[in-house]
Amino acid sequence: MTNGKAAVTRKGKPRPQEKGEKGAKLPKQPPLWLRRLDLVKTEMKTVRFPKTAAEGFRQCAMLSETMRRWFLDSIRQEHPGWSEEQIEQERRLILARFSAAETRWIAKWKKERERYFRG
Repeated sequence: MTNGKAAVTRKGKPRPQEKGEKGAKLPKQPPLWLRRLDLVKTEMKTVRFPKTAAEGFRQCAMLSETMRRWFLDSIRQEHPGWSEEQIEQERRLILARFSAAETRWIAKWKKERERYFRG
């Protein structure tokens, strides 16, 4: 660092810190999440977030109820003539499969997250 500015190579990349400079050395390659930060920033500008926690909670409850209703309707459409008890049993089986898939996904993510968030 000279005159308060970081030293840069001819290609515009930051030069590794020299002896005597404060701070940690820069990694050879920044983490994946940091390289994609501009993409995330662009996507977040299009999202409208709730103004209050109560509004956010109401939106969450409304979306959950809508999803539950659509889910039950899809089971009824797939199995016309089934009783409510059979539909409820099928709902539980499908949710159990989702839960098992999520467990597998979490185990896989724990192995891969070092690639994204090494630090």
